[in-house]
Amino acid sequence: MSYGPQHITKQIFSDLEEINQNSTADLKGIVNKPLVITGASGFVGTWLTLSWASAFMKFGGTGKLLVTSRNPTTVAKMAKSMNSSLPIFALQSDIRQLHIPSDFRDGLIIHAATPASASMNAADPMAMLNVIMEGQGRVLFEAERTSNRVLFLSSGAVYGKQPLLQKQLPEIWDGGPSLSDIDSAYHEGKRVAELMANIATNRNGISVTTARLFAFLSPFLPFGTHFAAGNFMKDALEKSEIEIKSGGGSIRSYQYASDLCSSLWALLARGDSGTAYNVGSDDEITILQLAHLVKTTVNVSASVVVRGVDTSENVTRYVPSIQRITSELGVRNRVGIKEAISRTASWSDQVKEKTAQ
Repeated sequence: MSYGPQHITKQIFSDLEEINQNSTADLKGIVNKPLVITGASGFVGTWLTLSWASAFMKFGGTGKLLVTSRNPTTVAKMAKSMNSSLPIFALQSDIRQLHIPSDFRDGLIIHAATPASASMNAADPMAMLNVIMEGQGRVLFEAERTSNRVLFLSSGAVYGKQPLLQKQLPEIWDGGPSLSDIDSAYHEGKRVAELMANIATNRNGISVTTARLFAFLSPFLPFGTHFAAGNFMKDALEKSEIEIKSGGGSIRSYQYASDLCSSLWALLARGDSGTAYNVGSDDEITILQLAHLVKTTVNVSASVVVRGVDTSENVTRYVPSIQRITSELGVRNRVGIKEAISRTASWSDQVKEKTAQ
């Protein structure tokens, strides 16, 4: 889905101000440096771009922002609709051919360019693997050439399948994706990319911090894709039936975007180089519980329909430990799952109102 200025609603402005309040010290430093965001048109990139724009205005920044992706113009225009004089520049580029302009030296890079695309991972796993590795190689080359510090956005998928009895996944968990499962190309690609970052940090002196992202529920999350939370929101907002394709027993946790941004700004500003941090929520919920919570929060007249059956093979757990980022950087989640659902629904309603005007 393509987003535009009509998607910046009262809810978004409120969330952006919340990020400013919770991340004041980190953002005051960040907006005074050149920053490059790769994959800026994606879910995470969109939030970071809007958050940077809001912080730049609030704290009187002196830096500038370069947003790059295959189609960065839309997110750049959306951010600049908040203030047309914002120093935000768009660079259309395949991540594998990225070239950072000379006036973005001695600053920061957030590498968020790889899509969590189930369709691409299934249709062409080799292409997925190559995009991740080649893109990471290019970003690390550019970071060394321009003397930029990097925050690499990896994934909780690097841990492989979480044992059901393993309540949370800490960063020291030594599991990994199955090498015999070709559907794990995305997962294994992120693992290799982390290794590449650690080699570059150790051998080339590049400063790279890694964020392992888990699951989220907030505005700009794609609805109707392979994300259960987004599907439930779409069903509740548009239909009278919330459909669970499984038996609903799998366990997840969801972080709201304001907490996600605060976590990433802290890691960019203060995270240890060569270190990985989980980013997400440790407040677990089953898929069935999530569907019912969406119902009671968004559309009480909707029915929850379970289409599948849980088995020992299809029930999964995906919940991080966030102790490291909490204890080392003082970052904590402030928005619970019910509030995340409510804010996302409010945003959707506000977008409809603005579009109808």
